[in-house]
Amino acid sequence: MKKFCGSVVLVAVLMTMVASQPRRAVEIKILSFNVRHGENRWGKSNLRSILRVIQEQKPHLVALQAVDSTRIDGEVRFQLRQLALQTGMHYIYGAADSTSDGNQGVGILSRWPIEKSQKLKLPATPGADPRVLLCGLIRHSKSLTFRFCNARLEYASVYDRALQAAYINHMLAESIQPVLLAMDMGARPNEQPYFSFRKKWLDAARGSLLPTWTEGVPGDRLDYIMVLQNTRVNVKNYKVLRQDRDASDHFPIVATVEFW
Repeated sequence: MKKFCGSVVLVAVLMTMVASQPRRAVEIKILSFNVRHGENRWGKSNLRSILRVIQEQKPHLVALQAVDSTRIDGEVRFQLRQLALQTGMHYIYGAADSTSDGNQGVGILSRWPIEKSQKLKLPATPGADPRVLLCGLIRHSKSLTFRFCNARLEYASVYDRALQAAYINHMLAESIQPVLLAMDMGARPNEQPYFSFRKKWLDAARGSLLPTWTEGVPGDRLDYIMVLQNTRVNVKNYKVLRQDRDASDHFPIVATVEFW
């Protein structure tokens, strides 16, 4: 009986010690990049530049905006699939609009399998270019399943950008799962579209003034990585990759997020 009681006490002590150990954070590295329809500033393919950035940064997740699937001389050139094959990553694609030569939209690359995907058409005024929100459900581990979403908002109309930003916040802000959101918002942090994300979202840049497009001046931050604050989360670091000004008219941005 004494041995049994001693064993119970030992188990209780061990369980207390394990419970008291600080939980180790899960780090997820995200890269977001408007790739300018797969062309550099001279109209040549920039896929090698995009691939180099991905290989150098080694992100777990990649959000690409303005990515194309086109038909040239009878051959389909699906930019996202090419990058997925060369990086060994899983992918999903959300076409925003189509022509006889193909379509363009947003894409997601992931180191982990994407269990489910969802594409939502974003609201817009008549005559505006179609825009979509693309989300993938990703199971990182038994303790963490999250949604990774990507969008490119309308750049020609402040009204449409604000409408689309409000819609995205409305659709994602009450999510049960954690949400990581990458966007080419086309708006600065002091403009109306950004205001939809001030209450419930953590901006990975945390007030950075570094421009994210190549002709920008300080404060011209148009590209974002955000995290829904519905769980214990922290942004470990953020940076704008400014090494190659010619690959696109936007710079890639990278953030590392910690989930606890």
